[in-house]
Amino acid sequence: MHKQTRHCWAAVLVSFLCATATHLYAADPVSVIQTAAAVKEAAPGLTRAGKGIAEVPRQTAQCLRLPLGLVQMVFSPLPEVTFKDGLKNTGKGLVAPFKLCIAILEMPYEVVCGIGEASGA
Repeated sequence: MHKQTRHCWAAVLVSFLCATATHLYAADPVSVIQTAAAVKEAAPGLTRAGKGIAEVPRQTAQCLRLPLGLVQMVFSPLPEVTFKDGLKNTGKGLVAPFKLCIAILEMPYEVVCGIGEASGA
């Protein structure tokens, strides 16, 4: 009984899709060209907004370099772990919270300006 119901629903779905496909019309070529031009103009603004949003998680991840650097300095006597790399990661980890604050404060400005550029305002 269950298999028959599944086949029945599949038949209904296929018939619905076939009926819907017969009513689809091709888009107007002029509107397609206008849409492509609008997307091309909006791309730099949307890229700017995306970079502003993506900077916050990136700086959040950079904050994890502080504990990584401290662990590297502690375990520097082991092979493949150098004190120099630990110092580099510790330094970047100390600066990262400040960069994170700046990224959080700049994010709304970047998003608004990016969307403004994308809309042509």
